[in-house]
Amino acid sequence: MSSSTSSRGSWSSTAGSRRSPIPYRKKPLDYEPAVLCHCGMKAALWISWSNDNPGRRYLKCYRARVSNTTEGGCGFITWYEGPCNPFVASLLVDLRDAVWGLKDVNTALRLQLDDVTMRLEQEKNDAIALKELQRMEKEEEQLKLRDGRTNKAGGDRCLIIAVCVALCATWIWMALH
Repeated sequence: MSSSTSSRGSWSSTAGSRRSPIPYRKKPLDYEPAVLCHCGMKAALWISWSNDNPGRRYLKCYRARVSNTTEGGCGFITWYEGPCNPFVASLLVDLRDAVWGLKDVNTALRLQLDDVTMRLEQEKNDAIALKELQRMEKEEEQLKLRDGRTNKAGGDRCLIIAVCVALCATWIWMALH
């Protein structure tokens, strides 16, 4: 394990504060033998994804990375292993960038899918409401038709009753005279 004093941003990603492009296979404290930081705690094992040291593992004070305090740990940081050859380093940077690009595309596609799903759900609800409205209009039309027939039949009944009353009145009048 060698310590690095490089000031070229070797310890952090030059692409911004992005997450590891791959999931960690082990937790940061799951390594042996333990290396203690200046705080006396076991240092955390992380992976650098900077352009200078892609895929290279390093040890850093655990409190510096996970603590919400402003102190940021004891400042301990050292390489866990030596650098990889330049070809492998450039290959890892290209792969890292490809993974990050695909994750960005995936995020954008998920947002589009959510938007389309929401619009489709709204269109489905609109179609259901339109179908219900059409059913109600049809029912109203049938009621109007039925009412029209009832009114016409009611008028015919009234006419028949009026004719019967008139005939009865005529018969009674003729019987009395």
